Amino acid sequence: AESLSEQRRRADAGKYEMKYRDLKESFRLYRKKAKEIFEAQQRGMEDGGIQAGLLSLSDHGTEEAKLAYLRNLMVNYLSSDPAVREHMEGAIGTVLKFSPGDFQKIEHAKSEQSWFG
Repeated sequence: AESLSEQRRRADAGKYEMKYRDLKESFRLYRKKAKEIFEAQQRGMEDGGIQAGLLSLSDHGTEEAKLAYLRNLMVNYLSSDPAVREHMEGAIGTVLKFSPGDFQKIEHAKSEQSWFG
């Protein structure tokens, strides 16, 4: 008979594995969409330049892919345990292009919260 803590640890591991697979799949789809857009832009350049319509369409597609990835990232972040959240913060910062100052501000706020909370 396994202990309750061992059962809980196994359940947590399964939950984290599922979240990891969801994030990995989201990132794969984001990269696939970005590659399609890049290839469409390259084809447009080879054809003698990118028409305004194609450019705005691909820009829209890029933004749509980024938004979908960010939405999934945030849903997973907000529904995660604190230990998982900390790991995901780096990915969120990368997608949103946080500056080193942004990261410092966040770390400072987190250290104050843990000190007083």
